[in-house]
Amino acid sequence: MTDRTQRQDLIAQLVATYEIASQGELVELLSRHGVEVNQATVSRDLEQLGIGKQRGADGTLAYAGTERQGLAQLMRQFVTAIDASGNLAVLKTPPGAAATVASAIDMADVAGTLATLQGDDTVLVVAREPATGHDVAETLRAIKTPTLPARRVTGDEEPADVGRAQP
Repeated sequence: MTDRTQRQDLIAQLVATYEIASQGELVELLSRHGVEVNQATVSRDLEQLGIGKQRGADGTLAYAGTERQGLAQLMRQFVTAIDASGNLAVLKTPPGAAATVASAIDMADVAGTLATLQGDDTVLVVAREPATGHDVAETLRAIKTPTLPARRVTGDEEPADVGRAQP
């Protein structure tokens, strides 16, 4: 995959899925997906895509797109806790972030959800029967914390700490 459009689509997908703190980490993730590029190319791609660094709820800086923010990225940035009770999943966010998260859940049509209701720093997600609040909470945890792709490189080297998905 050397086509610029395909590479930039992959970059947008990786940024939306993983917490990526440096261009070096992004180069490594691209390599894991069979795309060999240098840091200068990644820098140009990030600029063309409008992707810059944003501070998440935990205070760390990571790359984030403005128009391409998906549910996983918003969950990673703003959801600080996920719990469940009965037919409700309960998400905690920093003050003022709950509406953004609730809207993204509604637009993503997350499996098992019926509706969302938000306050200033809390989102209630109502489960659609037969799902339970616990089921919906587990689905949202899986969206927030994706697993890393398998590394294509073989050998005895230690894997780099790249593309950390935040719990």
